[in-house]
Amino acid sequence: MALVKIDPKEYGLEEKSVVVIEKAFEPKIIERDELAKSYAQIVKKDLSPTLCSEASTLRKQLVKVRTGIAAIHQTQKAFFLASGRFVDAWKNKETLPITQMEETLSGIEKHFENIEKERIAKLQEKRFKEIVQYDLNGEIINSNADFGGMSDTVWTNFLAGARHTFEVVKAAEQKAADDERKRLEQVEKERIAKEKAEAEEQERIRKENERLKAEAIERERLAEIEQKKRDKIEAERLEKEKKESARREEILRKEREERERIEQMLHEKEAEEARLKKEAEEKLQAELNMGDADKVKALIVDLKGLIGKYSFKSIKNKERAVFVDSSINNIIDHIKS
Repeated sequence: MALVKIDPKEYGLEEKSVVVIEKAFEPKIIERDELAKSYAQIVKKDLSPTLCSEASTLRKQLVKVRTGIAAIHQTQKAFFLASGRFVDAWKNKETLPITQMEETLSGIEKHFENIEKERIAKLQEKRFKEIVQYDLNGEIINSNADFGGMSDTVWTNFLAGARHTFEVVKAAEQKAADDERKRLEQVEKERIAKEKAEAEEQERIRKENERLKAEAIERERLAEIEQKKRDKIEAERLEKEKKESARREEILRKEREERERIEQMLHEKEAEEARLKKEAEEKLQAELNMGDADKVKALIVDLKGLIGKYSFKSIKNKERAVFVDSSINNIIDHIKS
């Protein structure tokens, strides 16, 4: 079995930089390839107790090779990890003085800028304490506004606006509180007046109920007398209605029988009309199915049926009928020719 080759370029390394690593693994790779030859022979043999023993021996040898390769891997990896840490330490040692010099120069470079930042930060804190007392709903606290960066004019106007808004809101709240207090006082006055009015109304209702009760008793007495009169009238009315109902039922029975007779006649008429319509449709269909010769014959028959079909009383109409019959005969002769 040939030595397994890995392309160093895939890991960003040059060929010459990995020679030491390949050399470290090479003895075990050679040993592995020798054992592979024995493996190729064993797998071709028939199973037997001797073969099982040979397989066990070869497997143990391969285990030693595999663990040996793993040990080399750990050694090589530890070496290069230590090398990496050494390079990191060397880099830190050599760049620390540079970093220190950069920080010192940066402090000198940004001296006045830092002084300005400190001034703005202190001004931010001072102005925040001034403005926060006018913060109504947390908008100022949560706004992250740059108060320190504002010009004095802008800050003065901003603070005045916040103070004015605060005072307007507080005045409105005070007015609302005063209005609510007055409203509650008015509500209480109205409640007391309402209770008094309700008490007076209850007394009026009690007296009214007593009067109504007396009137109701009298009405019931009169109503009882009136009810007896109505009962007598109602009994007479019901008797009259009973007789009238019997008379109306007799009339309705006769009307129903007449209506049924008319409906039967109409039904029979509709059936006859349907029969005639069907016959006409069948005749029309038969005519449509006829050839031209048969249609001509049928036309002659229909025309002959019109001759003398109608009779008239007046001489004038009789003369016209004779003229029409003559004309029809002429048409029939023309058709036949």
